[in-house]
Amino acid sequence: MAKQESIVAHPIFGEGIVEASRWDGAELRVRFRSGLELWLPAKWFRPITVKHIKLDRISSKRLLEAFRLGIVPHQDIEYFTFGRGFELSEIEVGLKRLQQGVGDVYLVEGGYGSGKTHLLEYIHHMSVKYGFVTTYCELSVQETPLYRPKRVYRELVHNLRYIKQSSEYRYRDLLKEGARMQIHDHCFLTPVLRYLRNFDDADTKNEVFWQWIEGESTKEYAIDPRSPFRVRGGQKIPALYDYSTAADYYSYILSGLSSLANKSGSGGIVIILDEVETITHIWEYDLYNRGLNFLEGLIQAALDKDDLKKFDHRMLHNRVRPTPYIYKDCHILLILASTPIHGLRGFEGVRELIQKRILLRKFSRPELELIYNNLYDVYICAYPDFVLVVSQKENIFNAALKRSYGELREFIKFSVEAFDWFRFSQSGQKNNTT
Repeated sequence: MAKQESIVAHPIFGEGIVEASRWDGAELRVRFRSGLELWLPAKWFRPITVKHIKLDRISSKRLLEAFRLGIVPHQDIEYFTFGRGFELSEIEVGLKRLQQGVGDVYLVEGGYGSGKTHLLEYIHHMSVKYGFVTTYCELSVQETPLYRPKRVYRELVHNLRYIKQSSEYRYRDLLKEGARMQIHDHCFLTPVLRYLRNFDDADTKNEVFWQWIEGESTKEYAIDPRSPFRVRGGQKIPALYDYSTAADYYSYILSGLSSLANKSGSGGIVIILDEVETITHIWEYDLYNRGLNFLEGLIQAALDKDDLKKFDHRMLHNRVRPTPYIYKDCHILLILASTPIHGLRGFEGVRELIQKRILLRKFSRPELELIYNNLYDVYICAYPDFVLVVSQKENIFNAALKRSYGELREFIKFSVEAFDWFRFSQSGQKNNTT
């Protein structure tokens, strides 16, 4: 296995691997992602450093438990992300635009095991770290299908986080902050915020109100005269509809929340939806189309399309309280992640609405070497008596490379499991010797 090589970034050619240097390091030969291999002045490059985390045996063993599943713990995501500088720089452009209140949509496409979910975790971490109101939903056919917008909304508000003055805040805090602002014309948020202005945090009965507003229970339960936890004055607040046709209503609420985030100085909201391809697992035609409609509504809302700021008959609307899909100006950065899907009727048209697409490439051998060396360092920290000779270390790397077909998750799992096998073998040999 070759020695660990450094990764650098060039302002025009992007990321590359340093292959050699000359003239006392004044020039570097760099192999870029595009396949170009050039000698260029070293001063033109910016080094991409790998952040090292100080590990003890307990934290390193915790990491290894996650690595055995092919994942990285959320709290360590920043220190174990390699070879995605180009993709992250693209997303960072969107984050900087959101600071100015301008939303956008990105589609991240990658096969299973390509590191797609890991990249989303890093984006989530980066967004919260920069102070954005951020939320995340992993879509699924059973729990959070796109044709059930209330369930998606419930998951999004449950996962909503943002940081201010080194403290973490959640959905309830955002609404309480919004209660001090002036929003007079939002059919749902206006009465909710008005109610919160006279809210008593010490009253435990108000938990029923929060469960209703967060989509955990229904309005009927909250305002039932027979309920000992009745929300007085709640009749004036519209219900959260559980209909599959309520795509307009939840898009309208989310765009209203983005306005709150913008007014509070956060720029807007970052919404991350993973496993978007699960929409193609819905076999019922009507439900599939309703899911597509909700997805299209979210995309066009994030793009701040003027057509959706008024009632658009082309789009799907609920029959209880139809609303536009966008409340005034929208401030949403929407990041969708999916396995590549092409040629599927309906979905392809929605996909074409997104101009910014990121196709995750498979990692190069030097990048996998970098990841492998870091895995080995973590393993040594967890088990200080463990040791591999150079040939064993190289054999494991080559086997992991061959077995994983370049898929990151399988590469990580195989490497750590191989380390385990060698460690147990070494332990058995010591016991036989004694």
